[in-house]
Amino acid sequence: MNIKRIVDILMTVALVLLMSSQVTGQEAHEYTGIIMFVLFLVHQYLNRRWYGALMKGRYTTLRTLSTVINFSLLVSFIMTAFSGIIMSENFPSLNVESLTSFARLAHLSCSYLSFTLMGIHLGLHWGMIAGRIKASWPEILAVISAGYGLYAFVWVNNIFSYIFLINEFAFLDYEKNPAIVILENVSMMSFWTLAGYQASKILTGKFIKPLVILGLVILTGLTFRFLLGVPEGGF
Repeated sequence: MNIKRIVDILMTVALVLLMSSQVTGQEAHEYTGIIMFVLFLVHQYLNRRWYGALMKGRYTTLRTLSTVINFSLLVSFIMTAFSGIIMSENFPSLNVESLTSFARLAHLSCSYLSFTLMGIHLGLHWGMIAGRIKASWPEILAVISAGYGLYAFVWVNNIFSYIFLINEFAFLDYEKNPAIVILENVSMMSFWTLAGYQASKILTGKFIKPLVILGLVILTGLTFRFLLGVPEGGF
């Protein structure tokens, strides 16, 4: 396993932990954010050739989508880090009222947006890994996980309301079992990863299987919605 894959795995783990702040606590959340930012810088350095190739070659629909997602993730992540620094107690000189109000809203929206975009980003680059998986059961597990992730994203945690600042305060359930919190975050990321991967296949001319898989994911999410309902405070 090369250094790029190790950094990617560490970034994914760090992001899941960052989105589980009610489990880790605020202090660990801030230190994990610092680690994530360092990994982000390393990731940019390891992929520096990508920037040099931006003006080269032909832009297919898939390459255009991937580029838009990458730059959107870049901006969203920088905003998340910047707003987090402003609010952090480790940087008291920046923690002023005029900036904190903006930073809180920016951090709320951009952190969940970064989470979503990173899942799609992983999906768009998932082909190298998925191509090595020949058994059918990993696909079945992926559909179930992504379906539960869709249920958790839309109905349990109502993430869109945070991204678009319909709700300006995050409602975190500190009584929820930590394992469930981690499971929900992993599943939500798996939903966007699967969606990104299937979108990449559709954009390369493969339609039937990706659309069937996406349909099964939506059906699975609706089944979880029907069987488990919506928790109090959910959407």
